Amino acid sequence: MTSEKTVIIPAFTGARKPSCLHVDLEARGISLKWGLCRHSPFGDHWKDRAMRRLYTSLLAFSTLASVAVSPTIAADLSVPKVMPVEAKAADPLIGFSFGSRYQTDYNFRGVSQSNLQGSYQTFFEAQFLNNFAYAGFATYQTRLPTRPDMEFDLIAGIRPTFGKFAFDLGILYYFYPNEQQVVLPGGTAFSTKNSDFYEAAGKMLYTATDALTLGTNVFFSPNFFGTHAISTYASGTAAYALPASLFPFLPEAYAGGFSLSSELGYFFLGAAKNSATGFNADIGRFNSINLPSYLYGNVGLSYTYKNIVLDVRYHNTDLTKTECAVFSGDFRQVTNGGTSKWCGDAVIGSITFQTSTAAPGIYAEPGGFLNLFREARRSDT
Repeated sequence: MTSEKTVIIPAFTGARKPSCLHVDLEARGISLKWGLCRHSPFGDHWKDRAMRRLYTSLLAFSTLASVAVSPTIAADLSVPKVMPVEAKAADPLIGFSFGSRYQTDYNFRGVSQSNLQGSYQTFFEAQFLNNFAYAGFATYQTRLPTRPDMEFDLIAGIRPTFGKFAFDLGILYYFYPNEQQVVLPGGTAFSTKNSDFYEAAGKMLYTATDALTLGTNVFFSPNFFGTHAISTYASGTAAYALPASLFPFLPEAYAGGFSLSSELGYFFLGAAKNSATGFNADIGRFNSINLPSYLYGNVGLSYTYKNIVLDVRYHNTDLTKTECAVFSGDFRQVTNGGTSKWCGDAVIGSITFQTSTAAPGIYAEPGGFLNLFREARRSDT
């Protein structure tokens, strides 16, 4: 780079005082100091000659400055510069995500899995190649007719992205350890011996705007809940981040974490064929009982603050209480006229604590977990 400084100071005064013209130039390491003074009381004719000399000196100076430019600099001036590619950190080969949740009811596609009671849940996921592939597990506290210790889910899949589209293609295995088959007096089987099953899942998310996300989901199983019924669940989702300006009554630190979300889906179910439907000796196989397909939807408000997510959500299906009893296997139908309340209207609250290597939240701060509360004190002052 070059620097150039030009200072021209004309100093023309009246008679008996010196009239002067000074020029200081500096460019590319070459300096020129030029000056002319004359003691003259006879006007300014000498100035014309001085300006001609100055022009000649400036022409010579510019020629010297151009010659002094090195070949490298000259090449840089003649060829447009190409800025270097910005340094980018390498994508992580492996990352982790984990957390825990408490729900006032574990609701699976509109049907209670915890007998309308609270459920403690945990989840863990390992993510590979910048979250392109993943594998993990989740645990759910359940209160099902077969009284398993819990629901233990194994998951694995890939998450390719293309612009505003994000896909999730995976497999889920639902495991219910230490189940006990429910047998009615007289030896009639009321439930299956094994509820384990798997689902193939496909999900797509489209980021319409910074605030609005739309999605679709499809789940398929050849043996839903151990009933040997073919099932397909398809749904659409939408989530909208609410602007902080809607909550002017909240401190700034708390006003930006609200969002609305909803899901509307339909569960297509085939015929159950297992020990609970009874073995038919005449045909040499289990009886078939059609499980009721149904419409399911939910809508809720969520609030995220650092690593905590609060959610309150309304769930509902179009199943009747009798259809709910057939689908859910609720054992209380034996004594209440063959009905169940597990599939009706439900307002469910949850609190989730989650973190990940990609978004550690408070764990990226020096104070760690304590910063969850420090921000609140700063906001109140």
